[in-house]
Amino acid sequence: MKKKALSWLIICALVLSLGTVCALAQEEEEQAPALSDDLYSFQLMLDGELYTFPMSYEDFTAMGWEYQGDENEQLSPNQYTVAETFAKDGLEIYVTLANLGINTASYAQCAVGGISIDPYQFKEAPDTQLTLPGGIVYGVSTAEDIQAAYGTATDSYEGDMYTKLTYEYDYYQDWDLYVYKESGVLEEVDVRNLVADEQANAEAAAQVSDEPTQEVLAYAAPEELGDDPLSFRVEFAGDLYQLPAPVSVFLENGWTLKKELSATIVSGRDFGWVELMKDNQELRCIARNYSPDAAVVENCFVTSVEADTYGTNLPLTVPGGATVGMTEQELTAWLDGLDGVEYEQEQSGSFAYYTIEGPESSLDGIEFVVNQEEDAVTSIEVSYEPDSLS
Repeated sequence: MKKKALSWLIICALVLSLGTVCALAQEEEEQAPALSDDLYSFQLMLDGELYTFPMSYEDFTAMGWEYQGDENEQLSPNQYTVAETFAKDGLEIYVTLANLGINTASYAQCAVGGISIDPYQFKEAPDTQLTLPGGIVYGVSTAEDIQAAYGTATDSYEGDMYTKLTYEYDYYQDWDLYVYKESGVLEEVDVRNLVADEQANAEAAAQVSDEPTQEVLAYAAPEELGDDPLSFRVEFAGDLYQLPAPVSVFLENGWTLKKELSATIVSGRDFGWVELMKDNQELRCIARNYSPDAAVVENCFVTSVEADTYGTNLPLTVPGGATVGMTEQELTAWLDGLDGVEYEQEQSGSFAYYTIEGPESSLDGIEFVVNQEEDAVTSIEVSYEPDSLS
């Protein structure tokens, strides 16, 4: 009896232990992140770890990946890299880094927007396991499997070496899946999801200072107009400006900002639209932020001004004295008298267009519009948007 009782106790203990182990295993299984079946979750499982793009650089490197470059390199807002190399346990992959914020940031402060893995990289780590949503497995699934899981591809390409199936959710949100002809299975994956965190950006925008930026503080209005039209100085509505000129300077000179029709915050080295008003005339133009960090629109720079008898009907004079209202003969005489400055002339109906192109870009310059029926310059637009103010 004692032996039987002892055996029964051992059996009970084993049952209890087994139950505990099963419970722990079930708990671990419940806690483990599950891979979505939705391709546009932009998830994948790599060696048992779940990745969801975009993800932070910090979270990505915490999973063991090491960047094979200088993580102090910088990206402006809305910029991204094409193929940065990261390594882990013998496997090298290409990573898309993206600045999805509103301030210029180092690579280490940016987001990992996606990865790319091809068969040549997998040769260095043949035991790597890669699973996509819907149970699609690298090195196993065929083109038929992929289309059964995800439906007809947005686009497909038949090459000599592979079939490429592209699934696109929106701009900069897509998958490229390559099924190689020789093996007949998925051997290359490229995923990209470059979508900003709007809530995080809104919180960052709320912290943007309205104090003048260094670029605004460095601006100096010209003391005279001069004679060089490509200096991009103007006398506009009674005041002298050196383009690009801060929005705040226009406000100091009596312009008002139509806030409901203008940008509020502009990301670093980006631009927004601004609408200004003076003497019941409106000027709508680009305001560029030359600061590396986000700025209020008042600290951005007006890059073009326009006077038009049918629109922004305000006086505008360019260096050398050309102005709205002069005759076509007076304009051509003035243009021909410019030293070393060339211009082009085009005709459209009863309007003649004379353009002086800027030295840096075809988008920069001065355009004069002549209404030949009235024999008068009816519009002048001066545009200058350099890459930097230095």
